Amino acid sequence: MSLRNHSLALILSLLLVTSLQMEAQESTTIGGYGELHYNEPDGPVKGKLDFHRFVLYLAHGFNENLSFKSEIEIEHTKLEGGKGGELAIEQAYLDWHFNTWIGLRAGILLPPVGIINQFHEPPTFNGVERPGVDHDVIPTTWRESGAGIYGSPTEGVNYQLYVVAGLLAAEFNGEQGIYDGKQEAFESSPTNPSFTGRLDYVPAPELRLGGSFFIGNTTEGDSAAGSGTLSLISGDIQYSYQQLSLRAEGAFESISDAQKINAVFGNGVADQIYGLYVEGAYNVMPWLCSETNQTLSPFVRYEKYNTQAKVTGFAANPAYDRNDITIGATYKPTFNTAFKIDYQFFNNAADLNTKQLNLGIGYNF
Repeated sequence: MSLRNHSLALILSLLLVTSLQMEAQESTTIGGYGELHYNEPDGPVKGKLDFHRFVLYLAHGFNENLSFKSEIEIEHTKLEGGKGGELAIEQAYLDWHFNTWIGLRAGILLPPVGIINQFHEPPTFNGVERPGVDHDVIPTTWRESGAGIYGSPTEGVNYQLYVVAGLLAAEFNGEQGIYDGKQEAFESSPTNPSFTGRLDYVPAPELRLGGSFFIGNTTEGDSAAGSGTLSLISGDIQYSYQQLSLRAEGAFESISDAQKINAVFGNGVADQIYGLYVEGAYNVMPWLCSETNQTLSPFVRYEKYNTQAKVTGFAANPAYDRNDITIGATYKPTFNTAFKIDYQFFNNAADLNTKQLNLGIGYNF
């Protein structure tokens, strides 16, 4: 074989090896989570059985630093003639991890506000339903188009900072606060870009402290409605020691020009909204069987939240000043499967008090 042919063969071999090495670096991951609920209100109203969420997770690593991550969600099992549930992309973003200090994310992101918005798989929280605070105050699950950075500048400290599409004041209301104002990455208006971020501090393995924020205008430049600047701050704490688990979360929101927003849209927007909850759980399984990794955790959660805590130009609805108590138990045969039962007491300042029994199963993989 000539020198030229030897050289050509060597080059082809090197290209083949390089190609195989590049392919070996790539990997695709499939996962998901889901939950089935049975909710039976107190009184003559019949209970409902609903496969609330079915989510598929798809991720691909292009190399050790660059990856794509996504979640596709079906709520309430099907879409039919304008009825039924919702098919939505819950997350879809590129993640470019440069080093431990800094990484870049861009796409459909979850604002890192509170505990549950980013970590909402059923086995990760107690109760069949998510806390009311994480619906009417922090509008979980909350997704928006955007981009930003994240990292860990030192051990035990993690940060996230993003620019995302803002909320829409026209969709705010008195009962659920800012919940319906989410654009959810559907032809989002970029008129009011907003900033959101989170800082976590883990001083010990059993303790996590977190603080988060979201700020931005909401009226899309409508001068008649003012700026509608939403300022949201939230703090949370999670503590686990042996069989005991505790968590608490609080959030406060201020909406500027709420009176102007109401004059334009007539939707009962409050100047201020707040919510908080505390929860304790204790794993009693070691008392029943010491040689097992299964858990059985009775828990109790207390919530107080008001989506019309302060209003201007009209009287606040006392039914929106709520106090909820949830008592139940979570049985986990594995760390990523959960069987749940709880009983909820819904109380408010208007004395419109109700109760509800909930049963559920959940999983993630």
